[in-house]
Amino acid sequence: MARRTKEEFYCAECSRYFLTWLREDMTGNYSFECPNCGHIHYRFIKEGLITQDRHSSRAGVAEIIVGLKSTIRETPWHSDPDFRRTCLFAIDGGCLRAE
Repeated sequence: MARRTKEEFYCAECSRYFLTWLREDMTGNYSFECPNCGHIHYRFIKEGLITQDRHSSRAGVAEIIVGLKSTIRETPWHSDPDFRRTCLFAIDGGCLRAE
């Protein structure tokens, strides 16, 4: 079974962030639809990672993936206070950032 990683997109059309999951076995053209406004973000994925490459006809037809509507937010995922709290854990009465 392929591992999945969380990926965040920023939609300039509606000024919102949303999350989606990428599998490490994903390679080729992919289109990510903003769940808030429907704007399409075109990306080339290689082994589950977004590359700087553009869509190309050699990679075949783009698969459309709709972002997770429950993850729409105005602040980036990594800057969200709730996310920051989940990165902390208690140790001897203090807090350290999880690696």
